[in-house]
Amino acid sequence: MGMQEDITLWQYLADEAKAGRLHLDDSVAKRCRTAIDNQIEVYRDSMRDIDQMARVTGLGEFQCGKELAKLLGLKASDSEGDGDLDTALRDHIRVLELMGDTIQASLDRIQEQDTTNAQDFGRI
Repeated sequence: MGMQEDITLWQYLADEAKAGRLHLDDSVAKRCRTAIDNQIEVYRDSMRDIDQMARVTGLGEFQCGKELAKLLGLKASDSEGDGDLDTALRDHIRVLELMGDTIQASLDRIQEQDTTNAQDFGRI
């Protein structure tokens, strides 16, 4: 499955969760949310170093060395988004954010139900 399909799938699941048609177990949802947040931070940390990765040096002064350095640098960051690390990390972060939205909607619904139950219990 390609990245665009992943994004489409998780957008659908996030919408389903927000609409109340997708439910997750509370303990599983909390652990998943923590794992997602941690992974997003790993990807964001990696993105902070992309500029440095894009500056490839040490391949000599011949034209072919300069061209190779440029090509390798484009693997880190390419404004065209052609298979570069920067674009891949941004896409992965987007999928993780959608996963987090899906899980957060379930957690919010559980919290809302707990609050309602507590208020109902207090009226008894």
